[in-house]
Amino acid sequence: MFGILIAVILLIVYGSLYPWVFEAHHLAASALHILLHSWNVNIYDRRLLFDMAVNVAVYVPLGMSAHLAFRRFKSVAGEFLAPVALGALLSASMEMLQLYTPHRQCSAIDLVTNILGSAVGVLAGVAFTEIVEVPPTGFGFRFRDRAAVALLFCWASSLLFPLFPVYYAAAWRDKLSAFIHAPPISPIPILLCAAEWFAVGRLLVAAGAKRPFRWLMLLLLLAPAQFAIVNRNPRPADLEGAILAGWLFYFFGRGPGRDRAAGIALCLAAALRALAPFHFQGPPHAFSWIPFIGLLNAQWQDSIPILTGKIFQYGAVIWLLHRGGLGMARATVVVTVVLAGIEALQTRIPGHVPEIGDPLLAVLLCLGLCARARQRSIAE
Repeated sequence: MFGILIAVILLIVYGSLYPWVFEAHHLAASALHILLHSWNVNIYDRRLLFDMAVNVAVYVPLGMSAHLAFRRFKSVAGEFLAPVALGALLSASMEMLQLYTPHRQCSAIDLVTNILGSAVGVLAGVAFTEIVEVPPTGFGFRFRDRAAVALLFCWASSLLFPLFPVYYAAAWRDKLSAFIHAPPISPIPILLCAAEWFAVGRLLVAAGAKRPFRWLMLLLLLAPAQFAIVNRNPRPADLEGAILAGWLFYFFGRGPGRDRAAGIALCLAAALRALAPFHFQGPPHAFSWIPFIGLLNAQWQDSIPILTGKIFQYGAVIWLLHRGGLGMARATVVVTVVLAGIEALQTRIPGHVPEIGDPLLAVLLCLGLCARARQRSIAE
């Protein structure tokens, strides 16, 4: 449970300081003094109740995970008071740091509602332990293939990053308007999306999910969830491809030879996506031998989902082809050659940055998967 608690804390820190732009300036008083005297509230602001509800909800997971983690100490103070104190300390720290961010405000109201959320989380943890038998040492998660779990994590990150919610109704309207006016049927994007989701189903099987189809259906909610994330603009093809993949997985996803088929389909999908819109022009533009130069020159909010998406795609293709009987080395050679060919073709496609990064990433992923497999064999 301490791992879950740390993850919750990191997410709160990330969301509280997003987009991580700071400005150094002189404060009229100490940060703590400003925080304790920042009670200015406009009771006629329609967003006030909404903001308070959000602040409470954000800290509920902190209070709950802290309560479950501190149960091992078998102390009333540790189980009930420490989570609330942790929430107060974390919230106060975030509010004072927001004095140095250009688009955030330090507010004692936020501090109080965050503390209230931590207390509600403790109550939720107590109710949870009454319903479910949770040992003091926490949950014992066991996965058959942790490499598959890591790839699934990268896939989910590519869908949901930057993990920051949309607050304003105007942004929701813009997203929905773009979705409604997008082409209702786009065969190629639908098939490409379906290939990714079908690979996710095979990864769930390898990870040891007891009911992989049900888990896949649950994960389908990540597609519409992108409406609630900044910088994410789902298209009809994303939802249609996910639904098609669920149907294919239900009827054809659990038989022999499905890993190789899923790997080939995902490899073709990655190639087609990288070569779109297939407008080849000459003469070729320069090829860069500096790895990941395109990602390094982009904004980090855009680079991270692209990188995690590539890690999922290339890693999953290697992993699926390996499980399909091709072997890790041969699978890596196939993927590396395909990616090198794509980069060569991209020298004649405007708007692309052909470079050595993707083939190199495939080799690095092979080394990581091999190291994970060796570690697993030693443990067994």
